[in-house]
Amino acid sequence: MNKSKTYTKDLYKNTKLSDELFADNIKDLYIWSEKYEKENNVKGLYKEHFKWVDSILEMKVIKLGRLQFEVLENIDDLSNVFEETKDFLFVNVHIREGEKLTPEECEKSYDMAINFYKSRGYKFSTVVFICYSWLLSPNLKNILPEESNIIKFQEKYTFFSSNLNEENPQIIERVFGNKSENIEDWEEDTSLQRKLKEEWKKGMRFPMTKGYFIKKI
Repeated sequence: MNKSKTYTKDLYKNTKLSDELFADNIKDLYIWSEKYEKENNVKGLYKEHFKWVDSILEMKVIKLGRLQFEVLENIDDLSNVFEETKDFLFVNVHIREGEKLTPEECEKSYDMAINFYKSRGYKFSTVVFICYSWLLSPNLKNILPEESNIIKFQEKYTFFSSNLNEENPQIIERVFGNKSENIEDWEEDTSLQRKLKEEWKKGMRFPMTKGYFIKKI
């Protein structure tokens, strides 16, 4: 891993990005390795996280402020949404866990992403930010107040698809920190955990949902 980190640090230096930005981005490696160690009592990574960690090391995904960004090359699932995409830049938005998702910090991140991709030589007049996450699940509006940061985050996005057939719902892993199928094992330390557990028992589901919003330059 140290060799990989050195390679990535060189990428950041060559792009004239700060050591602070590098340090913030490389935290993802520790987040996922610590998760594995916590659950298995040995250092390692889940196979499902290999691709993500590689995208961090290759600087394909970059965290700018609160949010993480990744240029999308394949936009097939948006072909029915946008007829004309000339001078458009499509950017995937990812959300690292463990930090507050305030509207102000998110707005700063979107602007930072635009400036970053301009500095990297991308030519565009319109950016389409796309997010695929449990955080966009429409049913969260049934259990969270309007002023919730999660609901405020959702409000920027137009939803266009949901995964109704998740084998291991991401929301359970992210909110409760495990993949236990036994609902009685789910913690109730936060209001979100309590409300989610209560509604899940009643049959409400919170699917991964994809949404987008457009920002003209």
